[in-house]
Amino acid sequence: MFEELGERLVSKPEIALAELIKNAYDADSPDCQITLDDTQIVVADHGHGLTESEFLNNWMVVSSPAKGKQRYSRRFGRSMAGSKGVGRFSARYLGRMVELTTVADVPGGRIGARTKLTATFDWTKIAQVQKIGQVTIDYRVRLAKPGEATGTTLRITQLRDEAEAISVAKVKTDILRLTDPAAGLERPAFAFSHKDTGPKNDRDPGFTVSFTNAASTPELVPPSVASEILKAFVGRVRIQVTESGRLSYKVFWDRSEKVLDEGWFPLADVARDYSANALKLKPGQDADERGLPLELEDVSHLPMSLQLHSPVFIDIRFFPRRAGTFSNLPVNGKIAQRWLSEAASLAIVDNGFAMPAYSDRGSDWLGVDASKARNERAWQSVFTPVYYPMKPGAREDPRLNPMLALPRGTQLVGRIHITTQKRPADSLISDDWLQPNMDRESLRSNGAFRLLWHVARFAVELLAHHDRAQRLKLEEKKVRDAQKQARTSLSAAIEEIKSSPNIDPAYRRRVVEQLTQAQDQFAEATAYSDDAKRSLEVMSMMGVMAGLLTHEFEKSLATLTLAAELLDKLPRPSAEVTAALIQLRAYEAELGHFRDYMRLIVDKARELKPQTFKARAQVNFTAKTLGHLADRYGIAVVVDIDGKLPGPAVPVAAYSGIVMNLMTNAMKALIPKVPGEPRRIRLYATNEGTHHTLVCADNGIGIPVYVRTRIWDPLFTTTASTDEDNPLGSGLGLGLSVVKQVVQGLGGRIELLDEAPPGFATAFKVTLPLEAKES
Repeated sequence: MFEELGERLVSKPEIALAELIKNAYDADSPDCQITLDDTQIVVADHGHGLTESEFLNNWMVVSSPAKGKQRYSRRFGRSMAGSKGVGRFSARYLGRMVELTTVADVPGGRIGARTKLTATFDWTKIAQVQKIGQVTIDYRVRLAKPGEATGTTLRITQLRDEAEAISVAKVKTDILRLTDPAAGLERPAFAFSHKDTGPKNDRDPGFTVSFTNAASTPELVPPSVASEILKAFVGRVRIQVTESGRLSYKVFWDRSEKVLDEGWFPLADVARDYSANALKLKPGQDADERGLPLELEDVSHLPMSLQLHSPVFIDIRFFPRRAGTFSNLPVNGKIAQRWLSEAASLAIVDNGFAMPAYSDRGSDWLGVDASKARNERAWQSVFTPVYYPMKPGAREDPRLNPMLALPRGTQLVGRIHITTQKRPADSLISDDWLQPNMDRESLRSNGAFRLLWHVARFAVELLAHHDRAQRLKLEEKKVRDAQKQARTSLSAAIEEIKSSPNIDPAYRRRVVEQLTQAQDQFAEATAYSDDAKRSLEVMSMMGVMAGLLTHEFEKSLATLTLAAELLDKLPRPSAEVTAALIQLRAYEAELGHFRDYMRLIVDKARELKPQTFKARAQVNFTAKTLGHLADRYGIAVVVDIDGKLPGPAVPVAAYSGIVMNLMTNAMKALIPKVPGEPRRIRLYATNEGTHHTLVCADNGIGIPVYVRTRIWDPLFTTTASTDEDNPLGSGLGLGLSVVKQVVQGLGGRIELLDEAPPGFATAFKVTLPLEAKES
């Protein structure tokens, strides 16, 4: 039984050593000295040692009640690193013979009075005992010699195969990784919030781990230089989560201490939608393999709890492999890169000690390398799309998609600090507690851990968001610098030609005129590009207003309906009131249909997956929405689509938006026609092979040949109107540009036909897939 229990509690030599080091830390020792050679392992500390009573009632008892209740060390008030009482099993894992020597002050005795306890554990004999109650351990207690220091020493001999086969250098590296996990990174404030249990003059001297008689391993860089490397980050994210669940974050960039971006939010604002209660299946609802609603099958690590019962502190540094990342450092860039490959990890640090499952090199517990391998294009943390949604079209554009800028694990050095606590004995079992597994190597996979995963993943995705944004800014700066250089060179050329005496005056005048004209056109194009960019940025922000406007529009319409009802109840309305009432009822009907259309778009826009629908029904619905405008301007709209024709495999809102933009563009081209001439729009659709084809044709004023290539440019329009009574005259020139982005994002194509159908001047053809595109 002891063999089986020991194997479950300890599985690796470095973890066994780490558990013994934690005992030294909990004993208020300032240090822990480890001796490793071929015959023995010695772990010694200068802590408060063990009295006979503590040896019998604490050290000899697995997960004793005292360890659960004592959450702070007795002298320095350290948050206890060990709580399972597995120290003796760690020693058993390493060797068959264990000699314990411990010196402690006599409780209540005179100053300087100490006892020295020695005990021997022969694990070969202990393993042969059938019942735990029959195990006896020989130990001896005597008074310590005057001046003998307190502390505990474990001498482990008859080393097991696992311990003999280990690389001393590897163990040393792994132990330092576990016991000094945040070297050079910012440490959390709660790591120093020790409970005030001892005298006022007992200040914690800190804790160090040292190795003696061990093969030395030359460090790539000394600790001071490692700290300088960490300061040379390209990106850094710092996150704090309070026990109440308030997350605050700051982003720093390019070695600067100036905050680039910051914010805060309550975790429960987002986690509530993904909690176990909120994700209960409704009758008849399809489920994924986890038993969660099918629409969440692409969202990992669900359900989550709403709290962690632990503060969290995250410090993550980003070091991409780019020119200049390690410039101006007190160490060669290649050495710094090799150090980074050794130090890279995103370890979870519990009460000051890293958990092996998350600190091992190559551990991808956050799935960042897996995301890179799968070429994922959507945010994985549930927090990122809420607070940093991708701009329209960015997901499908490799240049703009920030997820494609996600760092690799080898480019990140970071720590996620937590302080797990033992739950009160009378508390109910809950998913809301971060709790270590029995082996202390990892956390239990519960709702609290899944919530922590999304918080930590949010930190990494913040780096991706800002890295993409910063690199796009750099690209734009390069373009502006090139444009400025081109303008300067062009101006210099003009001046040189003007002043040249060797050029025929007439020829010189023509060349200067042409170059000047080119210079003006270049300046105009640059100004247009800048204005378009700024306008697009403003317009992209208006998307968030859609839901709000729909809600407010519904309230306004309700008031309008009430006013019409009140007017209708007047006993003897005048002719003017009657006329106004008729007009009011007409507006009410028109606005009601607008409301229904807006509600459809807002509701369906939340459903990003393709839905099944009939093409004619959706086109008719959009045509009806614009029907009053068609009637006002005498526009005949013909929908020539089979009522049973299935629509393409795209979201309903996207298809409806495409139809709406094509129809309004057609109407804009029809309104300027000479009054009395027929105005017609024809929409027809077919399914051929694997594609759905939709054509919108009109007999409007047409599109001149010389601007046909510019109609896809943002903010370019040929149908702007100054007629205040024309509701379509306020266009921004975004319609066709946005439609093209949407269509391409859905795996389709849009084109302006070279030849419109007979009787029509302009026709746009949209081709969309009939089967869902794989993401």
